[in-house]
Amino acid sequence: MPKTKPVTCPFCGRLVPPPENLGFQFSDFDAGFCDCGAVYVSDVTGHNQGAAFMEALILACGGNWELAWELTPEEDYREHVLEHYDQKTHQIVREEGGPSVRGVLYFLRLADDIRGLSAEKIAKLKAERRAREEGPPPGFRPRKLRRQEAEELLQSGNTRELLLHARYQPLNLRTYQKLLYHADPLLRWKAVLLLGQAAREILKSRPELVADLVKRLIYASADSAASAWGALETVGEIIRHAPERFGLFVKNLFAFLKYPEFRPAALWALARIGEKEPSLIRREPALMLLKFLDDRDPQTKAMAVYACGKIGLSEAAPKLEELLDDDTEIELFEPESLALKKMSLGQLARETLNQFA
Repeated sequence: MPKTKPVTCPFCGRLVPPPENLGFQFSDFDAGFCDCGAVYVSDVTGHNQGAAFMEALILACGGNWELAWELTPEEDYREHVLEHYDQKTHQIVREEGGPSVRGVLYFLRLADDIRGLSAEKIAKLKAERRAREEGPPPGFRPRKLRRQEAEELLQSGNTRELLLHARYQPLNLRTYQKLLYHADPLLRWKAVLLLGQAAREILKSRPELVADLVKRLIYASADSAASAWGALETVGEIIRHAPERFGLFVKNLFAFLKYPEFRPAALWALARIGEKEPSLIRREPALMLLKFLDDRDPQTKAMAVYACGKIGLSEAAPKLEELLDDDTEIELFEPESLALKKMSLGQLARETLNQFA
């Protein structure tokens, strides 16, 4: 028989009512409010905690994105996750000897002084933020680029101009996303890198646009009817450039590893994040990546090798030694050289082992 218990707020201990669809434009999840001021958001799958965190933070701030991105974890707000949450019964459910409910209820409560911010103080925060922003360089006129213009700039390697247009005309983010559908695979990869850098620039003024892009890319990947090439890779680049904002979405990338068709993309994204912020990967079940070194798909196996090297998973060394004589040809995009490189799986394994030396 399953063991159940009612849901209580982790901050004040009160029973909380079931979450519901609040009908707010910025909320995609069912949510609720505790009398103590905490906000809670239901993630019925347990795989979207990054998105649940963002929804809880924005709800707690009353939809004020500017305020939300000014806040510091632990100092300005606290978080807590209740696992094994069943939204249908509004209970915490644990099965004895069987699978547990995977849903979670994500709680977030702002510090008392933040909850009491007046409209005047919020306006001051915005003014201070704008004052920190530097104006465009002399002679540069930011504008909304057409897709062809952006494509030509990317082909010519003029990333600086593209980033300036993104910084001062943030809606260019949508234009850059369209480059993911280009016929040239190398240009598509360059677009992945560009979107990560552009997101970092746009976070300074329009963080909601970046958050919306991350959610749309994840939803597009999960939707079999959508065209989603480069979606997970781009999510990885955005996390790489803004780990403090979007690090929780690493959980979503791990969730996609369950599906063979998404594994190469998710592994490449995790490799890029892990190269810069290995702690984000290590706090997840990182060693599960080792099992993909035995995957039947050569490209998945190659991306697992690549990820182990970039993340620093030296535990993979014994298996990599077994791959040294594998002459299966694979293709790898190298961000450093902006090139698509063909090599054998054994060569990639050797290069990865050298990283552990």
